[in-house]
Amino acid sequence: MATLAKMVALASVQAAPGNVQCGTTSSYCPIGMPCCASSYSPSKYGCLVQTGDLSNVSFGCGDALGPANATTVCCKMGPGLPPSSTLKNVLVIGDSVSIGYVGGVANALKTEALVQHGPWDVSDGGAGDVATGVACLDRWLVTQAQQPVKWNLITFNFGLHDLTNTSHCESLYREQLVNVTSRLVALNTKLMYVTTTPFMPLRTLGNTVVEDMNSIARDVVGAHNIPIIDLYSLVTAKCGAVYTNCSICRIEPCSYHYNAEGMAMQAEFIAQAIGGVL
Repeated sequence: MATLAKMVALASVQAAPGNVQCGTTSSYCPIGMPCCASSYSPSKYGCLVQTGDLSNVSFGCGDALGPANATTVCCKMGPGLPPSSTLKNVLVIGDSVSIGYVGGVANALKTEALVQHGPWDVSDGGAGDVATGVACLDRWLVTQAQQPVKWNLITFNFGLHDLTNTSHCESLYREQLVNVTSRLVALNTKLMYVTTTPFMPLRTLGNTVVEDMNSIARDVVGAHNIPIIDLYSLVTAKCGAVYTNCSICRIEPCSYHYNAEGMAMQAEFIAQAIGGVL
């Protein structure tokens, strides 16, 4: 993994023109999108994006984008490294679960591909909810130095930050996932959708919001014949359809995150799926 100092050096030489450097870091923002504080970004910066009425529309569903009257959001940066000129370039868009497995995927595919995470985030919720995806997708498709990338393959997921199972919020989840999916399809690259992993604190109470989101996502991506990597079923095959504790969970009772065994299991599964289509 390149150090931040190395990234600064790379960015100073390779940053795309028409962008403004964020402080003295390796991160840049397009003119008209000011640098903004993003505490979980390795460079501590993101880019401020106009969102119109997206916050109002999304208020009360999932993580939302902040106050209902917000008209901007600080989008985290895209991947940290310049695109490879010798390997395939793979982008993993997702939340903290994907942050957990992306390192293992990158290592497994290191002779075939440069695998990076969008957004550039090592310890927070990653891409967050799908409304954030609508607002920030374009920022994650370029590097943190605003370099364009011709991605050979993109995996994506939204769900664990969208856990509001009202009919309104599930309808909005569908609409916003259609938005993100259509924009990814327009890139004319290989796509794979990763199902959302179980959230048993709700499932054990009879709340099937994760399962509902996965069903909606299957419909949305199925309309474009996008292959699905079924991470949900990988976990339930190990832990059971409904469970409280499992050997791959980071804490007991199980919640969102996985321990080293769980992350390695997921990384191997994802890497095999990606490697099969690269």
